[in-house]
Amino acid sequence: MAAIRREAHQKLVPWIYNLGLWIFTICLDIFFREIYPRGAWKIPKHGPLIIVAAPHANQFVDSLVLMRILNAHANRRVSFLIAEKSMREPYIGTMAGFMGALPVTRAMDNIKPAQGTIYLPEPENDPTLIEGVGTDFKDPSFMVGGSLVLPNGERQSPETQSIAEILGPERLRLKTPFRAPEVIRRLTTMTNQNKKRLVSGASFRVAPHIDQSKVFDAVFDDLSSAGCIGIFPEGGSHDRSDLLPLKAGVAIIALEQLTRNPGSGLSIIPCGLNYFHAHKFRSRAVIEFGDPIEVHPDQTEAYKAGGTDKRSAVGSLLETIYEGLAAVTQLSPDHDTLILVQATRRLYNPIGKKLPLSLVVELNRRLLKVYVKYQADPRIMKLKRAVIDYNRRLRTLGIKDHQIEWGYVHKKPRWLILGTLLYRVLTLLFLGAGTLPGLVLFWPVFVITKTISVKKQRRALAGSVVKLQGHDVVGTWKILVAMGLAPSLYTYYTTIVTTWLYYNRCGGYYSSYVPWWINARVYIPDNVPLWFFSVCFFALMISVTFAALRIGETGMDILKSLPPLLVALNPQPYDSLIKLRAHRQALSSQVTDVINTLGPEVFPDFDADSIAADTFRANAYQSRLKSIPSSEKSTRNRRRGSLTG
Repeated sequence: MAAIRREAHQKLVPWIYNLGLWIFTICLDIFFREIYPRGAWKIPKHGPLIIVAAPHANQFVDSLVLMRILNAHANRRVSFLIAEKSMREPYIGTMAGFMGALPVTRAMDNIKPAQGTIYLPEPENDPTLIEGVGTDFKDPSFMVGGSLVLPNGERQSPETQSIAEILGPERLRLKTPFRAPEVIRRLTTMTNQNKKRLVSGASFRVAPHIDQSKVFDAVFDDLSSAGCIGIFPEGGSHDRSDLLPLKAGVAIIALEQLTRNPGSGLSIIPCGLNYFHAHKFRSRAVIEFGDPIEVHPDQTEAYKAGGTDKRSAVGSLLETIYEGLAAVTQLSPDHDTLILVQATRRLYNPIGKKLPLSLVVELNRRLLKVYVKYQADPRIMKLKRAVIDYNRRLRTLGIKDHQIEWGYVHKKPRWLILGTLLYRVLTLLFLGAGTLPGLVLFWPVFVITKTISVKKQRRALAGSVVKLQGHDVVGTWKILVAMGLAPSLYTYYTTIVTTWLYYNRCGGYYSSYVPWWINARVYIPDNVPLWFFSVCFFALMISVTFAALRIGETGMDILKSLPPLLVALNPQPYDSLIKLRAHRQALSSQVTDVINTLGPEVFPDFDADSIAADTFRANAYQSRLKSIPSSEKSTRNRRRGSLTG
């Protein structure tokens, strides 16, 4: 379990929190094109509250987005649990401390490679027994409650199991056995040595056991004063399409709070962070809040009893939290499946109009459920092949699905296409001229931001076993670097221009030799105070930046719209475009027929005449106590024993 260093925890400073949130809100408005909160009315405005958010796909940005929404819709401040190593980052740690963050030391941040190899001597009869070759389990790095960590394939999270007993330097026992097939294969692989069949063993890593009592004390202090705590139960940021195994800490906190203060009225709200290209500038997000999760009294009593009852209480509540998060997120087995479902969603549109962003998320979620349930069905397999082939043909032409309309010969004749192309090219040139001043002045910000974010991405990817491409850290570092660099650049330009104005006013030697249009006195009257000019020029720099970003965004949208026009004017690709549009119509009918057939079997409220039913009925997730034996893994494969790592 992770632990918090109490002395490092600073109390939230309201005015710093409000000021920081105001600054971060401006940054979020610049970085994101749209942040749509869905179901924010479900957030209680009073009483102790735990916000459980996932997937943790945008590192520090996730916290900023939630802080903004909670403040705007519930007038609440929130303290997030943050990795202690992040508190050591310059600027981040100081600001996070004043904004009430609770620094948590995670076991995952202290994982070290271990000496020797390990194997399962009796995988069938005694799967919790581990033996080592060249190991020293008596070393202080091994301890009861610590963990053994083994890789679980290239695209899978590593499997971690806790140490129950150390039997000797080359022998120990786990609390629960390893379950992943790839891990078991590594631990039981045989090799031939001197004509003997021996287990080769697997290299591994070890994580220490960290005391959990202090983190609870800090959290309970906030909850006891009717505060709001934010937790990312996956334990760390990642860029996967599914949730990482949830940590048990959030369930333990909720049960402990209700044990200490039964009448506190604790609320647990699941929150889904649904990003569309989270790492890209001017992307979109839907932040969806689910129905509150209610802890059953039987779970609280079982938690008090301890032992296996306590384990069952924690496990069953964690399962309900997972279900709550699954209802507000787009969970996909892998990234390819998510891309497939998004393509299918674009083809399935019974009412034939553009969908609001919130319904895009809802429809993606429902299509994913249908796909996962019927992925072996011949109809789904045939449809999958057809959609993949359609996407391939789109890429061949270099266009997007929504641009296929230019293959409609009756409504898009050649003269109209040519006129549209010329108009957009002229508009793009005009917008380019408007963007140029900002680009010339602030190119250092763009270049340095890109360079540092890529460097941080590579560093995060190298130090993680769960990240796929490290996209989860890119957006954060783009915002943080720009926040520090842009004001510095504004100040630099303001200082230079103000100094030049002062030099001209004093009749400096070069003032009479430069062209008249370079002399600052031509533009600024002598009766304007220098301090006032400096303030106005600094504001002008900010305005130029905003204008360049807005104009540039419009220009990029126009630039992306040009390829289908060029294709439509070329005779050979144009014929392919016409055929592809006809193919899309047939494929869309096929998609609609399959979904309308299978949809009612998955969703009782399915209506073929509407995109998605209203999912915001006044409900709650009622958690129930279940018996969860220690020798069995949760059906969701969630690891236990850590709050955030």
